[in-house]
Amino acid sequence: MALSPEVRQKIQARIDELKKRMRYDANDLDYETHLNQVRELQKIIAAAGRQ
Repeated sequence: MALSPEVRQKIQARIDELKKRMRYDANDLDYETHLNQVRELQKIIAAAGRQ
């Protein structure tokens, strides 16, 4: 699964946005949700990098 530079950039921007929000979310459920989303997006980037 090859990612175009544009798609990779958008995914990385979303990861960065989620990490910023994690600093301010006091609700544990929100934090865990954001953390899981970040991990899933990082897996997508990593999988694309291996191909």
